[in-house]
Amino acid sequence: MANAPAIYDASKITTTVANKIVSGYKKGTFVTANKDESNVAVESNAQGEASFSLNKSSLGTIVITLNQTSPWNKIFNGYANKNEFFDIWVDDPINKERRGGTQGFVEKIADATFSDGVEARAYTIKVGDFSVTNY
Repeated sequence: MANAPAIYDASKITTTVANKIVSGYKKGTFVTANKDESNVAVESNAQGEASFSLNKSSLGTIVITLNQTSPWNKIFNGYANKNEFFDIWVDDPINKERRGGTQGFVEKIADATFSDGVEARAYTIKVGDFSVTNY
């Protein structure tokens, strides 16, 4: 069929940490991956002329939301306790987009709540060399 609409499939999204695929996501929004700052700052002077200032920051943030039963909680807690860097990449093969970098660092151990159901653990990963590429 020509010009068929794209179909999103969440099961195709992968997050890899040190070349291992993360599993045990919480239902709903399970990963976000964004650059921390804008590429450019623009301001206007009194006469309305614009000035552009490029921002070369490559800082980014990836938030991974897991079930409290995921084996990856132990792995991310280990990275946080050891203050270790790791590669982290979020891949969307349908849209052919990759986000992440080689300088991932767990900002802090996830907050924990306990109830009569499976709760979430959200890990915030700061990435020092964050990039977005299309393939």
